[in-house]
Amino acid sequence: MHKALYRAYRPQKFEDVIGQDHIIKTLKNQIYNDNIGHAYLFCGTRGTGKTSTAKIFSRAVNCLNKINEEPCNECEICESILKDNTMDVVEIDAASNNSVDDIRELRESVKYSPANAKYKVYIIDEVHMLSQGAFNALLKTLEEPPSYVIFILATTEPHKIPATILSRCQRYDFKRVTVKDMTLRMKRICEDEGIDIDDKALNLIARNSQGALRDALSILDQCISFGENKIDYKDVVELMGSVNIEQLFELSQCIVEQDTKKSLEILNEFVLWGKDIRNLINDLIDHFRNLMVCKVSSELDEIISLPEETIEQLKFQSENIDINDLIRILNVLSITQDDIKSSSNPRVLVEITMMKIAQPMFDESKEALIKRVENLEKMIESGSFKVLKQGNNKEKEDDVNREIDVNKESVVYEDVKNEDVILIESSWKNILKQIKKDKKMPIYALLSEVKSFNVYSNMLYVIFDDKFDFAKTRLSSQDTITYLEKTIRDVLNRSFSVKIVLTSEVKDINLEVKEKKDIGEEILKNIVDEEILEIKDSIDENESK
Repeated sequence: MHKALYRAYRPQKFEDVIGQDHIIKTLKNQIYNDNIGHAYLFCGTRGTGKTSTAKIFSRAVNCLNKINEEPCNECEICESILKDNTMDVVEIDAASNNSVDDIRELRESVKYSPANAKYKVYIIDEVHMLSQGAFNALLKTLEEPPSYVIFILATTEPHKIPATILSRCQRYDFKRVTVKDMTLRMKRICEDEGIDIDDKALNLIARNSQGALRDALSILDQCISFGENKIDYKDVVELMGSVNIEQLFELSQCIVEQDTKKSLEILNEFVLWGKDIRNLINDLIDHFRNLMVCKVSSELDEIISLPEETIEQLKFQSENIDINDLIRILNVLSITQDDIKSSSNPRVLVEITMMKIAQPMFDESKEALIKRVENLEKMIESGSFKVLKQGNNKEKEDDVNREIDVNKESVVYEDVKNEDVILIESSWKNILKQIKKDKKMPIYALLSEVKSFNVYSNMLYVIFDDKFDFAKTRLSSQDTITYLEKTIRDVLNRSFSVKIVLTSEVKDINLEVKEKKDIGEEILKNIVDEEILEIKDSIDENESK
């Protein structure tokens, strides 16, 4: 009968335990100094070496011929422990022996001295599965055990263990095994087994094991059965239902380039191949996370566990994508990752996700709004954009695309701008920066479309094209006006009253820098329509009162 790799290559010495150097060093020092505790708690995710370390420790403290605090595995005591032929080392599965009676039986056996060994060791695996009554029964024995007794409690969920138990144990937290360490371990095993496997395949297995070496060895065992003595990267991808790295780069590039059609085509191919669509989301999250790391960090070796050539590809791709885009994409994918668990039609959900991350217009998040504003700014900076022009009622309706030169003003304003207008125009970018800093993105987006300004009698007129009537409506609320006045005052150290108007409400202006008291009323008549003059008169009346 075939013996599973994780069993055949279970660590037999401390040096065989990988990724837990901080724990191994401490335990060996305790053995060397004869400073062994009476109760230990080994915590960590599955497959990180908790039980294996406990078994090695039980042999090391009892070994008759220790070498550098390592068990010899050859003496009488070590052999009996390895063969489970001794009553001095007891391994208990708390998942199936979790009652009060089981712990009472344990308490009775503790009273008896070890038969052959120096210490009597009790290894209680999955200790969090004990009932509350069982924990209470264990508490007294754990607090004051005989000098020859050592308790080693192992668990994946230490938060479920009562504080009274935790406080009586030396706690050791086992880390997830790194991809690099797992890859090296599996490579040595493959060499011993005579298996030819490439590094990309080993790396993929390690990354999919989520830091659990036992899971990695189980996957490797499957791959050996699938590919016999030779395992390729494609074999591992096919067996695990993963997305290969080339597909990830192709799909992510389509997303970055906002090519929705191509993204959906790749997704369709993935589904047709019979791959698990949930794996695609997980792989995309990992990929865009790696791109984000490349974007913000130059020290990648310990952060991204991928081959060097793949890291170089990531660096190159990250140069063409903004960090805000990466954050937006990761947020959308993370939400999908949670929603897909309860979805009855995951394919449709993922297709919607593809549209959202490839086209910000379909996404209502703050980051998507920022992206749309940035796209609009780029379009304006390029010097042209398309508008819809409609004919009048007497003519046949005809939609025409017309290119507009944004450097030319469609409305002629003052030949000589007064000092206040010049001040506002030169400082407008700083005002927008402050609004963006305050995270008022809707206001920022709308004010980015401002056409021009005018100032009269300390009233700042913010002028929009007529097609932005919705912007006037949105920005004219009292709260928004108050916020704008405050922001302008903070940036310019100058107070203005703010009024939002449209181009159709403003007449052509031809102002000269003169004393306002001489031509003030004439200037005002040239600036605004009679409706706005009526508003001004009412304001003056209120001020006089």
